[in-house]
Amino acid sequence: MKKVLIADSHPLFRDFLKQKLSEDQIEVITTQENRDIYTKVITSLPNLIILDMEEDNSMEMEFLEKKMHDTNCADIPVIITGPKQDRSNIAAYAKYGVIKYFEKPVQFDMFFKSIGLVVRVPLSMDTTPCILDLHRNNNIIFIELALGLNREKIALLQFKLSEMIEREKLENPKVIIMLTNLELTFVDGYNLEFLIDNVLASSKIHAKNVKILSLSNFVKELVNGHTNYAGVEISSNLSRILNDLVDTSVTSDISDLITNRFLTPSYEAEDSASIATRFSSDGLEYSGKPQKTGTVLTIAIIDSDESSLEITKNYFEQAGAACFTYTKGQEFLNNYDDGKFDLILLDVLLNDQTGLSLLQRLHGMPHSPPIVIYSQSLQKDIIVKVLSAGAASYLVKPQKPNVLIQKCLSILKTKE
Repeated sequence: MKKVLIADSHPLFRDFLKQKLSEDQIEVITTQENRDIYTKVITSLPNLIILDMEEDNSMEMEFLEKKMHDTNCADIPVIITGPKQDRSNIAAYAKYGVIKYFEKPVQFDMFFKSIGLVVRVPLSMDTTPCILDLHRNNNIIFIELALGLNREKIALLQFKLSEMIEREKLENPKVIIMLTNLELTFVDGYNLEFLIDNVLASSKIHAKNVKILSLSNFVKELVNGHTNYAGVEISSNLSRILNDLVDTSVTSDISDLITNRFLTPSYEAEDSASIATRFSSDGLEYSGKPQKTGTVLTIAIIDSDESSLEITKNYFEQAGAACFTYTKGQEFLNNYDDGKFDLILLDVLLNDQTGLSLLQRLHGMPHSPPIVIYSQSLQKDIIVKVLSAGAASYLVKPQKPNVLIQKCLSILKTKE
């Protein structure tokens, strides 16, 4: 059985991730105190370490330094969740075996996919299109779903609700589940029950304070016929639901009450330590941000041999790097920007120019990244020339994946 160690003091993230991985038969080891990580790692030797990094990351860096110099655990891959950082800072973590860095709040589906690739276990993931919005106004929590019912998001909802109730110190929260944009039938019954069960899982949420806004007769029949949901009310009228939940003495016009007090949520900011309710699969039109893939290293591979190029690319992508490939030197130069690449892998045998001339040109540029020559066996005088021209190292094709990757990482370790 594969083992994953989660070092995270945030209970929402840690507990939800543990639940998900355990469902796929992965042993999960957790620690809340980052000072205990090293001891946990050397005693359990997990297949993957998931490390939460704080703004003050002295304790996490101390652990990474210890890990890097311990031959027993140096090769264990690490995925970090942490605050936004400059790309150059994130790239520097590669020398510690960090293969992914996810900015918080983490988009769970991208994060979960990366875990599966590292531990080589096909992790189950519901891909049903679904938009789930969660916000609070006073002591009323609104849960709105559109497109469909996605079990991953519904499972996450339980943890998000608990987090919100605890953080906002809600003593008697009331919940409105808005399903008016969903056409549900009996085939959705299992997921609908899962949704209501996850809402009622919080000890602070009572069935009598849960209202469901839906136009579906099926939803009404399922809830009314379910003994566990006694007290949950179904309605197709939001005004009626709000009349039951709030004090309307402040105004006689319920429409004013809805407009002034509820359409603008008081709970807007996503907790930076939390998990994004919207997944990257929802599309950019909902998040307004690019997908957070967690890329640590960005590498340029320049090689006129397309089969060799593809093999090398696959090596580094499996190690979590983002790869840009070029078959011609000029094509690469046209695409080159200062700071874009953390490492360049270069074959000296190019079709449109010599790799040596390209190397010399790159070495003359400010802030040029390390350049590793990866080529067929060369004459001794050519090897001397490329190393003299600024190449960080020279490797003879072909190399085993771990040899090639470790050599490139060792180059990055020496880079200041």
